[in-house]
Amino acid sequence: MAEMITVLSTNLFRTFILKRFMSIFFEINIEEKGKERICYFVFFSLTVLVHSFFHFPVLNIITNLLLIYFITRLYVGVEKKKVLVTLLIYGINMFCDIIAVYSFGNYMVGEEANGMTVYITTFLILICEFVVERFLVKNKSKDFIPFHGNILIAIPAISIMILLILVMNNLNSRMILISVSVGILLINLLIFYLYGVLVDAYLKLEERALFERQIASYANQLNIMTQTEEKVRTLKHDMKHHLNELMILARHQNDDKVMDYICDMQAYLENPHEYISSGNQEVDSLMNYMLNRAKTVLNHVNYEINIPKELAIRSFDLNVIVGNLLENAIARGNHKLWY
Repeated sequence: MAEMITVLSTNLFRTFILKRFMSIFFEINIEEKGKERICYFVFFSLTVLVHSFFHFPVLNIITNLLLIYFITRLYVGVEKKKVLVTLLIYGINMFCDIIAVYSFGNYMVGEEANGMTVYITTFLILICEFVVERFLVKNKSKDFIPFHGNILIAIPAISIMILLILVMNNLNSRMILISVSVGILLINLLIFYLYGVLVDAYLKLEERALFERQIASYANQLNIMTQTEEKVRTLKHDMKHHLNELMILARHQNDDKVMDYICDMQAYLENPHEYISSGNQEVDSLMNYMLNRAKTVLNHVNYEINIPKELAIRSFDLNVIVGNLLENAIARGNHKLWY
């Protein structure tokens, strides 16, 4: 009875810690709260069953990895991030478990561990979660995996395999196992830190790119306005001559020539680099800049723009969303030209 209470209480607390780990990397939609509770209940129930009836490390590892990954599917994020989080969370659980178990004696695969070690393991995992949340990962919900994310994923995966091999071969040296486990635990905690550093670097690069795009779009819009103003000034300077010519054509009732002349004046005022003039300065500058880039890079550009003068969105957010969408579209279109 006491053993069952220990199993239930420690697994319940581990489930709570797992949820805290997930909150470091993912955000849950309020509408998915019900599914989230069910998934954590399934995790708790199955881990208790497997632990109670099967004392085989490989089965425990597979069960926990699958269940943790299953829980990550609840949250929005790229696949590599979910795999990385799964391996890191389970890796920390495994490393803490080995440190606690072998600190109290030589453990043989299939044996019952000392009841006290289960509580120590849970306490160590909680400490690791606190360290990760408080000191190692700052941008909690940023959905980002670096280009070399496979290396980050490989480190916890290899760490789990190394310790599994050592445990399954019943290594007699407790100190070696504990030392290796502590070292691997620290390495994997550093992976959390490295992940946080990479996310920070990515955010800074993203902000810099956004700032540069804003400057370029404003400069492009200023250039368009300068060119248009110059044309208006020139047309205004020669307006007397244009009116005289129109009067002569009108007296001779050359309606077609009058229309052609007016069309020529209108065409003269048009700026080939001004694709949109909605009255919304932020939208106009961004769209004119991006469409000008698209015309430069791509062979054919078709566009249709329908934007109100007033938008209920900050210009910064608009620049991020629309700018990134257009940049991706241009890059995708340019990529297809090579195939």
